[in-house]
Amino acid sequence: MNYFLLKLAFDTAVHFGGSDSAVGSQSSALTLRADTIFSALCHTALEVYGEPALEELLVSADADALRISDAMPWRGNSFYLPKPIAASTSPAELSTVERKAVKKLAWIPASKFDRYTASLHSGTYPLDELDQSFGQAYEQTKASVTDGADAKPYFVGLYRLHAGCGLYVLCACEGTDQIKLLKDLFTLLGLSGIGGRTSAGYGRFHLDGDPICLNTAEEESTRWMLQALERSTSPYLLLTSSLPAEEEMDAALEGASFQLVRRSGFAATEWVETPMKKQTQYFLAAGSVLQHPYQGKLYDVGTALPHPVYRYSKPLFMGVTL
Repeated sequence: MNYFLLKLAFDTAVHFGGSDSAVGSQSSALTLRADTIFSALCHTALEVYGEPALEELLVSADADALRISDAMPWRGNSFYLPKPIAASTSPAELSTVERKAVKKLAWIPASKFDRYTASLHSGTYPLDELDQSFGQAYEQTKASVTDGADAKPYFVGLYRLHAGCGLYVLCACEGTDQIKLLKDLFTLLGLSGIGGRTSAGYGRFHLDGDPICLNTAEEESTRWMLQALERSTSPYLLLTSSLPAEEEMDAALEGASFQLVRRSGFAATEWVETPMKKQTQYFLAAGSVLQHPYQGKLYDVGTALPHPVYRYSKPLFMGVTL
């Protein structure tokens, strides 16, 4: 398998509203789940290249010839991974401030991942390396205007990434055709934007350079990432928020430490006038730690539609030391 890393540099603020959020449009997350990314890629493929390109994406994903991770942050030359959901057994005593700082920690640089996991058993992770500042969340006031009525203000939650920061997606590809298609689709998707409120100009990005092939990378942290992706011994760090197939569920959850994330949303289609609600599912969140990997599947989550509506749920794992 060939592994690639695509760096997304955002030109505008973003609105990434998690479907597990109770405050809707009034907040924005930093990152995107893989199912949202895959849906946007499928929509772009269909709009630009037609049904053959969409079919190529779906067939590649279903056959495990293509897998993607959630979007994760990068800063400069550092690529961050989700903090593993694992309890600390370290005898080191932490102050209240230190405990709160560690609890808030969401991302670990790949170059320091082994150092962090070692601190779970002995010592502490240095507080001066807990900086999680990739951008700034803020609210913007908008006005809803209808004929014959006063304007009604409402708030939109946005996130603007700092200069030198962005998001990246890991891709596992069986051949070179898939990464070429992904590069083209991400390039086109960046022009229209990803996430919410794209019609207002949010979520636009460009690729920061060509996809980085981890199989030939020389930088130490990317070599470490390749070794972890190719490792076939437990425990495994989940990089793609996803759900095992029904027949995989018991084995996947045995000995696992995980959190659940709600996935829902709406599907717009030419077959109906208004967007249709997708089936709600609860996925294992990226950062979950499992003893047994699973294959996942493409779930058909359409309700009362004459065609399938797929939700991506094909995971990427890293073999890590915990």
